[in-house]
Amino acid sequence: QMVKDLREKTGLPMMECKQALTESGGDIEAAIEWLRKKHKGKMSERADRQTGEGRIGVFIDDAKKIGGIVELQCETAPVAKNELFVNLANEIARIVAMGSEASPDPEAVRKNPEVDAKFTDVFGRLRESMNLRACRRVQGEYLACYVHHDGKSGVMLALDAEPKSDKNVAADLCMHTLFTQPIAIDRAGVPAEEIEKVRSLAIEVAKNEGKPEQIVQKIAEGKVNAFFAERVLLEQIHVKTDDYGKTKIADVLKQAGVGTVTDMVIMKVGG
Repeated sequence: QMVKDLREKTGLPMMECKQALTESGGDIEAAIEWLRKKHKGKMSERADRQTGEGRIGVFIDDAKKIGGIVELQCETAPVAKNELFVNLANEIARIVAMGSEASPDPEAVRKNPEVDAKFTDVFGRLRESMNLRACRRVQGEYLACYVHHDGKSGVMLALDAEPKSDKNVAADLCMHTLFTQPIAIDRAGVPAEEIEKVRSLAIEVAKNEGKPEQIVQKIAEGKVNAFFAERVLLEQIHVKTDDYGKTKIADVLKQAGVGTVTDMVIMKVGG
């Protein structure tokens, strides 16, 4: 009966459970600890395995207005789709959300005793090396997230108000963001060197074409504005034109009573 109980608790093979109970004198809690120590040793042996697959984990607490998003890597695609692995990624995202740092060190999160125990338990059943590559905590008045159906990419956004609309504005915005991959929420978030690169190239091309100086500057500003329209979230045209028409994201949000996006996190496995 004890072997059966331990197997139900851990999901591990019967013989392994039997050995653990024998080694721990029939104490189930001690047997679980014995198994964790055994699996930690095996995890160390596999630490150098390549973790090219993985999953984006997400968690949002609407009441506390906090969320977490993480990138958890593994060795193979089947494990990345396994329910145990998916749940582990989401559970780590919850622990990140409940923390205090916006960008916690993945290694520090991995060493958290609660995370470590969950890692070890899941490894015991899946037997693959796992790596926590990225973690981010998000806070805001209203949070939304989306993970692509393959689990390999995801996004979390914070808005300054809850959208009031008969459309799924927040969910649609998350899908839009993952599809377009903006580099910033607004112009202020774009690195100055990126803007200068676009402007300098436009000026160089215009001069080489023999354009007058006053026209050169106008062309450069036009190119910069086009760059913002393509790469800045609030200035992009919503990809769901059937639902929103050819409307800028800023205007879609305004129509739903939202002033702006206050935080944006895009994650991709290996990216």
